[in-house]
Amino acid sequence: MIAGNRKEDASAGPMPSSAAVARPFGRDDFDRDVWSVLGLPIDMATAPDAVMAIERAARDRAPLSFVTPNVNFLVRALRDKEARRQIVDTDLSLIDGAPLVAIGRMLGAPIKERCAGSDVFEALRRRAGFPGRRLRVFFFGGRDGAAKAASDAIAAEQRGVESAGFLNPGAGDLASMSSDAVIDAINAANADFVLVALGAAKGQAWIDQNRKRLSAPVVAHLGAVIDFTAGTITRAPLLLRRLNLEWAWRIREEPSLWRRYWRDAGSLMLVAGRKLVPALLTGGGAAQRRAASAVLARQTGGAIVNLEGDLTAGGLDEVRGAFRAAAEPAGDVVLDLGGAGRIDAAFLGLVLMLEKNLRAKGGAIVVANASGAHRRLFAAHSLPYSFETRIAAARQPAAESPAGRGIAASA
Repeated sequence: MIAGNRKEDASAGPMPSSAAVARPFGRDDFDRDVWSVLGLPIDMATAPDAVMAIERAARDRAPLSFVTPNVNFLVRALRDKEARRQIVDTDLSLIDGAPLVAIGRMLGAPIKERCAGSDVFEALRRRAGFPGRRLRVFFFGGRDGAAKAASDAIAAEQRGVESAGFLNPGAGDLASMSSDAVIDAINAANADFVLVALGAAKGQAWIDQNRKRLSAPVVAHLGAVIDFTAGTITRAPLLLRRLNLEWAWRIREEPSLWRRYWRDAGSLMLVAGRKLVPALLTGGGAAQRRAASAVLARQTGGAIVNLEGDLTAGGLDEVRGAFRAAAEPAGDVVLDLGGAGRIDAAFLGLVLMLEKNLRAKGGAIVVANASGAHRRLFAAHSLPYSFETRIAAARQPAAESPAGRGIAASA
């Protein structure tokens, strides 16, 4: 069933592929405070930060795709390289789930709090709204009748969010859910935000396949948010959420979820042994003994970034600048770690952003001159890069390098 409340707007129509992506916390991905949590990019952001990013994207009509990874996301990303790519390629990644928060903090990430999709949507609903209008949300998916009920509930509130319409595509495959008729129906509603609920794996795949065809600037899969908004499922009381027991309440509301939670818990135990322990044993701390430096040298078909010192949080400004410059042209980038000391999850978060930006232009990351500890840390975070034992040109002084003139990076 389809329903919508179209408001004529000059911005209606698919989002141009050349439109600038909304940058939540700076000019590009390299300005994001993003950490690797066993290979998942996690932004150090809260629900109010996410609300500001969504408001800016809706105002500027700039694309913003965001995810809220939990243990299920982590397990899928470790098993499926496409699922991992879909998460890395989003514009904002908000940590959801107490286990991931605990893992992130053990890895040194300064995570303030869990940031579930439900928290973000509740914050949007409570807000006063844009001057002159509210945020228009289109509900896509959910169980039978839930999208309509959510639309009706939002319409009755008359607060920070208004309904742009709803569509339940049924239980079809991705192809049927991505037909021109479906996309045209969503775009006709002239929404600011398409809220997807198709099941985590299918929903993220649908977004990845169709985000450039959608006129709405903001899109995210927020799972049970449609059911919470509709009232068909009750969210856990605040006390249980603060005690990290929301999972138990969800099983009470949806008994079939115990199977997924049980599988995820078992997988998490394996991940802790195979990934988390090596990451903790080989990762660096936040303090720096040797200042980090990064020098970029151009070469045919790409670039080499010579990295020196301790590559840890608080001292990565040169790295940000070097990665930004390295990602500008198309081509592969070699990360020369021959002079690097300790490495932490903040540096690996920047590496994930470099991977994302290079992939968009057909490039890839190659790691050179890595120590055994570096290799083990990359493996613990499931970073799928090629390793070279030695690249001699990478270790030469930049000005003398046959790869090209050295470029000192700046933030």
